[in-house]
Amino acid sequence: MSDGGSDSRVVVAMEEPEIPNQPGYPGGDAGTFDAGVSVDPNTLPGVMCARVYDSNGWYQNSFCAPGLMGLACRGDSSILCVNDNTVFPTTGLRSIWYQKAIDWAKQNGYPKVVLDPGVITITDQTKIPAPNYPIAGPDSLGVGLHVPSGIHLEGSQQYDTAPTVINVPSAVKLEALVLVDDDPTLPAAQQLANVSVSYLTLSGTTQVGYSRAQDCPSRGHSLNSILDLDGNEPTAAIPPVDFLADHRLVTVGVRVQQSNNTTGAPINLHHLKIAHVGGAISFGFNTVYIKEDPQCQTVPGLKLTLGPTQTDGGCPEGTFKKNMLFSKQAQYCRPGICNADGTTPPPEVDGGCPAPDVFKGGDAGTDDKLDDGSPRPEDAYCVSVAPTTEWGTPSYCAVHPYEFLGNPNARSQVHHNSICDVKVAINVVGGHTDVFKNVAVRVPTAAENFFGMSTDGHLPYSQSTTYTENFVSGFKLGFLTDGSQYAHADDCTFQRLVGYHPAELQSFQHVLDLRQHMFDAAQSYFAQTDPLRGFIDHLYVRDNRFYKNELGMTLYRVNWGFVGFNIFDSQGAPAGGDIGVVTSNTLNSWIYGNQLRKFHHAIDISGSPGHQSTLGSCYNGIHTYCSDYGCPVWGSYPNTFSGSGTETDGGTVCNVAYHAGYCADPASIPSPAFPNDAGVQCFAY
Repeated sequence: MSDGGSDSRVVVAMEEPEIPNQPGYPGGDAGTFDAGVSVDPNTLPGVMCARVYDSNGWYQNSFCAPGLMGLACRGDSSILCVNDNTVFPTTGLRSIWYQKAIDWAKQNGYPKVVLDPGVITITDQTKIPAPNYPIAGPDSLGVGLHVPSGIHLEGSQQYDTAPTVINVPSAVKLEALVLVDDDPTLPAAQQLANVSVSYLTLSGTTQVGYSRAQDCPSRGHSLNSILDLDGNEPTAAIPPVDFLADHRLVTVGVRVQQSNNTTGAPINLHHLKIAHVGGAISFGFNTVYIKEDPQCQTVPGLKLTLGPTQTDGGCPEGTFKKNMLFSKQAQYCRPGICNADGTTPPPEVDGGCPAPDVFKGGDAGTDDKLDDGSPRPEDAYCVSVAPTTEWGTPSYCAVHPYEFLGNPNARSQVHHNSICDVKVAINVVGGHTDVFKNVAVRVPTAAENFFGMSTDGHLPYSQSTTYTENFVSGFKLGFLTDGSQYAHADDCTFQRLVGYHPAELQSFQHVLDLRQHMFDAAQSYFAQTDPLRGFIDHLYVRDNRFYKNELGMTLYRVNWGFVGFNIFDSQGAPAGGDIGVVTSNTLNSWIYGNQLRKFHHAIDISGSPGHQSTLGSCYNGIHTYCSDYGCPVWGSYPNTFSGSGTETDGGTVCNVAYHAGYCADPASIPSPAFPNDAGVQCFAY
């Protein structure tokens, strides 16, 4: 074991023990980033208990690991552990001791479960199936703890000196460390509501020095005002290895499942420290694989053709270059028909295709290696996109919505959390949720789809989420707003689109990139069926700090958005600042009182009228604040700009850039009829 000295090669070389059905044992290391603050909670007197309390705060029961019954609980020495797996019946209760405490509390109507200081390590032997998750079978990775409606799970409030830790070894696949979930088939008023999770430390690794997220400062836990961080910005420690690899990219710290309950008590997540997982906090989720209408069949109206590059490595006009790696025996085939379940019929069926040659890399095969064993480089393709009716009249199936709708009269809250080294910090697919005073930092990255915070949604459109006084640093994109109407895209549809099965590609990111062309094409179809289908409504983003992000914020398919008094600054990002605030196919929204520093376009306004929406981007206010529908109160709060780029040498500074054809309303200013056929008009105001 390392003594916390300067040789980080020793500190990060080991993983902590994986002892099924018991808390893990960190071994007393201080860790490189502890600086003498954090202690090993398992060295404290007593044993780790899960204590159950009633609504008046009276103690009711306690649970601990096998062999520890009768010993004093670490969080309250006046309480002895009275239940472990060796003596308590397991009928109706899941066997692991901390989950048994939650189940017992739920079964008996008690609302509060307190986990003592200590470390719980989730293993393949102790993880539980993810209840109600729509992906079942071998693709369901399981979860660490399950928290149902009516339960308030709380860890140690001594989060720096004696924390309650839940972690998972790098080799263990896991959907979420904590799943907040209830039966989605119940009537809406009985679905998920009335839960809180607080004062836990969640880590996606058991490597010494990082197993208790010691490298993640708890700056969000005590944040009184975002002004406290101005000039005193939090920074992210540099992990010695990439913890966010392979299956850990899909692990979430706390996942809150979908719920149509709009009358129940809120879901509150606060004072959590989360590090080294793909997503820190997630409300609802998106999947393009589950149809809203099971009888519907997507027929893509375009096809992508992958051709060779030119002798100079470039691509012909009208195509774009993309580097990808397919399995060595990948076979080109576009199926003439698709099975109802989204699979491709075999060759013996007319219009079928051979079984895909699944990409096998790493220990599983040599598709990622040359004959001499060296890494096989990606191949460059020139990709063309063209409309087609090859498979019939284009039509697109809507996907099933898995949104957390929330209660407008008892809003859910996500606040005072400290988040480090994640792909996505906080993602809300749904509405009526307030996200405030959270700190999310990571080592600056240019990796695609790494974003700090977001509000997301499709059907029915999400509404009324707020983000205030949050600090976000080091992501590709600081804030993502994606109101696109997602189309159903199974594997057979992708094979029609591209000519190859998605399993034949090395990186799923390439599948996402190629599939996006179909989603973009589908927007016109959905826009014609309902102009606001897939929009996000009433988004409020104020007084946040977005630093070291290549892109500041996207407003995509938003109606009635408010973006005010934020700071967007790309300085320190791994690549030069691209755009501060993107406004794309967004209506009736306001951008005012912000500081935008060092972006090519500070504010960028674009749209595809008739394609992404019916109007494009119309009726948006820059510099001007409108208080509500009908604008009963107006005010002027100028944005301030510094370091914006230009389109041409000596041209106008692009503080605000308008793209040609951004709005379908000819009365919009500047006019969609751009002078001299210019693609972009730049304004310095």
